[in-house]
Amino acid sequence: MKRATRIMLERPATPARVRGKTFVVTGAASGLGRASAQALLRAGGQVVAVVREEAQVRRARAALATAGRAQPEVLSADLAARKEVEEVAAEIGRRYPALHGLIHCAGLRLPERTLGPDGVETMFAVEVLAPFLLTLRLLQPLRQGESARVVVVAGEEHRRGLLGAPRLDPDNLQGERKFSPTAHGRHLTLARILLAQELARRLPSGDISVFAVAPGPTWTDRFRHYPWYRRLLAQGQLLVRRAQPLEAGAQRVVQAAVDPELAGSSGGYLVEGREVVPSPPARDLEAARRLWELAEEVLGERFLPSEQTSP
Repeated sequence: MKRATRIMLERPATPARVRGKTFVVTGAASGLGRASAQALLRAGGQVVAVVREEAQVRRARAALATAGRAQPEVLSADLAARKEVEEVAAEIGRRYPALHGLIHCAGLRLPERTLGPDGVETMFAVEVLAPFLLTLRLLQPLRQGESARVVVVAGEEHRRGLLGAPRLDPDNLQGERKFSPTAHGRHLTLARILLAQELARRLPSGDISVFAVAPGPTWTDRFRHYPWYRRLLAQGQLLVRRAQPLEAGAQRVVQAAVDPELAGSSGGYLVEGREVVPSPPARDLEAARRLWELAEEVLGERFLPSEQTSP
């Protein structure tokens, strides 16, 4: 894995790197997803925007239509429901035989533990299972796209905890044993990074590149489901951390999908423009393999056998 020693993601995505290419962006109804889709459209790319529900399609299309010359494709899918993930993947595959990037921005923070349509904890379904399954279902069109990349938006929460950096807990992936919104969010961030690295290891060398990205503190609406006082606290923390505007965070996400400096590498973790080493729990190879197997167990299907894993 190539290590970068300079800030790479400060410059905007240039048309030369984006024009004529097709990118899928999840969570495109708002926040980093919408801002990333707009940045790609402004640079001349074609965007397939995935939003949560049909009611959001018209608003998202209107918000994205003014960003570039190409008209965005907006599809709806509740990422907490496997059936809808499968359907949107099939639809994308039918319409777009070649993809150049898949950017997972969809995220969810809930104050209480809830179960989705499949009986799976909702945050785990949206933030871990959905990107896992959607990526694997779109491998064929991604392989047809030149130098395609998968970008998983994560964060730095995996480094923080009362007892230091939290480790993967296979017995509490869905908060079934003990649920704390903050601790669960950290756990899911760790899981996203681990799965991104495991996917990079399992894909053949020279195939699709995979990166996890922490764009830095950014003004988003990720805590919109929290009570007002918790939202206020979250906003206060962003002020203290000097959070950047959405457009700046989105540029870091988009550059991970197009920056030529990353060509030929995969499995990296980018933080605020630099490729860095994640926390020890986030580079635990055995934990990553175990998480992959647990995701397969939940979905009842095997993907990319471990025999393909690079040593």
